[in-house]
Amino acid sequence: MATNGHSTLQKLVSNDVSTLENPQSSTISFHSINYTIGTQKSSYSLPFMKMQHKQILYDINGVFKSGMNAILGPTGSGKSSLLDILADRKDRNGLEGEVLLDGQPQMSEYKYCVGYVVQDNILSETLTVRENIRFSANLRLSKTISRKTKATIVEHVIEQLGLEGCADSRVGTESVRGISGGERKRTSIGMELVLSPSVLFLDEPTTGLDSSTAHAVLESLHRLSRRGHTIIFSIHQPRYSIFKLFDTIFLVAAGRCVYHGPANSVLPYFSSIGYECEQHDNPADFLLDVTHADTSKNKVNNHELNKKNEENAHRLHDLYIASNVYTLMQQEIKAARNRIVTTATSAVNYHQPSTKSRFSEILYVAQRTLRNVYRNPALITMQTFVPTFLAVLIGLIYLKVDNSESVGVPNRMGAIFFIVVNQVMSNLSAIELFIKERALFIHENASGYYHVSTYFIAKLICDLIPLRIIPSIIFSTIVYFMIGFQSSVAKFFIFYLAIFLTTTCGASICFLSSASVKVFGVANLLAAMSFVLMMIFGGFLVVVSSVGKYLSWIKWVSLFRYAINIITINEFEGLEICPRNNPNNCTMSGTYVINNDAHIQYNNDWDLWYNFVALTCMIVIYFMLTYIQLLRMKKTK
Repeated sequence: MATNGHSTLQKLVSNDVSTLENPQSSTISFHSINYTIGTQKSSYSLPFMKMQHKQILYDINGVFKSGMNAILGPTGSGKSSLLDILADRKDRNGLEGEVLLDGQPQMSEYKYCVGYVVQDNILSETLTVRENIRFSANLRLSKTISRKTKATIVEHVIEQLGLEGCADSRVGTESVRGISGGERKRTSIGMELVLSPSVLFLDEPTTGLDSSTAHAVLESLHRLSRRGHTIIFSIHQPRYSIFKLFDTIFLVAAGRCVYHGPANSVLPYFSSIGYECEQHDNPADFLLDVTHADTSKNKVNNHELNKKNEENAHRLHDLYIASNVYTLMQQEIKAARNRIVTTATSAVNYHQPSTKSRFSEILYVAQRTLRNVYRNPALITMQTFVPTFLAVLIGLIYLKVDNSESVGVPNRMGAIFFIVVNQVMSNLSAIELFIKERALFIHENASGYYHVSTYFIAKLICDLIPLRIIPSIIFSTIVYFMIGFQSSVAKFFIFYLAIFLTTTCGASICFLSSASVKVFGVANLLAAMSFVLMMIFGGFLVVVSSVGKYLSWIKWVSLFRYAINIITINEFEGLEICPRNNPNNCTMSGTYVINNDAHIQYNNDWDLWYNFVALTCMIVIYFMLTYIQLLRMKKTK
């Protein structure tokens, strides 16, 4: 049934859409791979102190063809590092050697030829299985493929992976139960399979799964390998029923290759060098035991254990390179290096980047983000209820404030301060924007889903409009008329524009904090400290002119100051102030209050509008810094 589905999929694809043709029998070869990382000498070392270097991989060579290629080894042996290097997901600092796909080096198109499934299932949790896979198809397949064909491709991927029963179920969050761990893993695989990649990499695909679920996932991969895919994965300790599915084994110990060859030859090979696997032992457990030094007779500490394991790895490596298995593999490695010379067909020629427009990328990312928003009713309720409640509360406290000097003036100024503080502080919820989806963004951007700029624009639009701008409209409308600010259409729109810019500026600071720091608590603290410092120099809590020059400069970067200036000038300009006991004898002008009580310089219209310019410039600067932080965000391991 699955084979028929696969042939149907091929018929759906026109001849000019090369990315969806029958997967090429691609070969990955790697030559003289050495990988070194820098580590601190101790956990108490400071960042500027000299680092010591630790070599993770030593002169690794190998070749993986179509089929099930397993990278085995004990914890810390370097198997995940090797997988990431082959998938081009590793930082190239400290990396030597070359990786070839069908004889060609890793180029910019490489990520479109291969799929990569991370160890932790990185999915959009509020979307269904079908929606997640469709998102990948829409962004990664060529625009020449019709929407109908893409939908059919998605359905066949779902069928091939046995996801029909949960296709319309949401993945699930920490608070809302969703699909099982095995279904999550197969969904992650499906998001890569829509590309029909020549090579599929998987990092520990059985992690977190029970034995039966792990077997089901590996069975799915085995079926894919029989259709021509090159499946390469790291795995720690598979059970025997999974081990039987392997075609090739690459066994690594202490960063050195101690066996690379057919899976059905691994036990005879180790038997030939003196390691006999007992009849009822799991071969995978046996191989891990072989790579560990025998310390059963003497107790050793961690340092001595590591030293003995390295000595054991050295010895096993020397035995391997002296074997016939090594000689045969070297011949295959050389043939793989020269493959492009004798073969005009290569996966690189058949997989080209999607030619989606930036607008299409923004559209698809925005659609997903909006789905996340409206499928979180608690968020929508709070973003509507809280500003309404606070607006009514402020309105009741300052209800229909009068124009008296003793009560009206301080109440108006207090209300303005309260309004600005509320609008700024309410944006602290924006801090989770880039922290919550950090891993998802890094994975999708590294896999070629979209550009950083399109992701950034889509997230801003979908956060600012429903979660910042609409609540600010609700808040402004209620509070303005309940307090009884001046009843002028022009003044109301100036008030709302000030609220909009204040909200957006506060959000932009939270966005920057979110993009700069990985930990939510730290990002929240940084943003809150910035807001408190700006609030102190906003002009309401302290007369800024009385502060020494060494601190008074902070007023120029205080969004509170600019927001309070705008609303204060807008409200008091043209207002007549009267004694409370004689409301008909108004002897004080609002302009006097602005200049003397509020300590705001106001002589002409520019004294109002330069505050708008300042807020706008701050918003642009913070957005630019946020974008730069997203660009700088480490996309490799």
